[in-house]
Amino acid sequence: TTEIYTLSLHDALPISAMLLLALTLLTACWPKNPFPEDSLPAWDERPVAGTFQEDPSTVWNAAIEVMGKAAPLETMDESRGLIQTRWVRDHSDYLYKTYGGTRIPEPVRWRMTVHVRKDGSRTEVEMICQEQVEKDLVSANLEFTGSVYRWIDVPSSTSREQVLLEKMLSAIENIEEEDEYDYDYAE
Repeated sequence: TTEIYTLSLHDALPISAMLLLALTLLTACWPKNPFPEDSLPAWDERPVAGTFQEDPSTVWNAAIEVMGKAAPLETMDESRGLIQTRWVRDHSDYLYKTYGGTRIPEPVRWRMTVHVRKDGSRTEVEMICQEQVEKDLVSANLEFTGSVYRWIDVPSSTSREQVLLEKMLSAIENIEEEDEYDYDYAE
């Protein structure tokens, strides 16, 4: 025989209250950001400057040498004191993906704009790095525009710029050492 049970409103209220309580507890425990590694910092320009005691021509030559080794050069305009590199693919030094507790640097691309300016008896070098991180539509909560991945502007950590300025200083010191030791070789 088939038995048919019907639930009265009196029987259903405790069940629905328990379901509501379970749902509330579940959503309270759910992470606010399901992709915590994708909380990207807001982009802002972070220029890094260095001042050198040398003439602009010496600093310009050192800048060309150092920047040319770091990235392919796109613009070199000495009259404006402007050097720009092309985009370079790299990995971030401060943005990471996390998989099972392992931190993996995010893929980034960067390009550098360098200004060399005379400042009284000194020469100033200002570097601005435009850095972008490659994100997928799902984790970055982006709208589909024809590609699953998109480059998003992020601020530079400025460590790359600081290293390049230090290399410029070394290059200038090497140029000065070559000028100081001009040997005459007797035969």
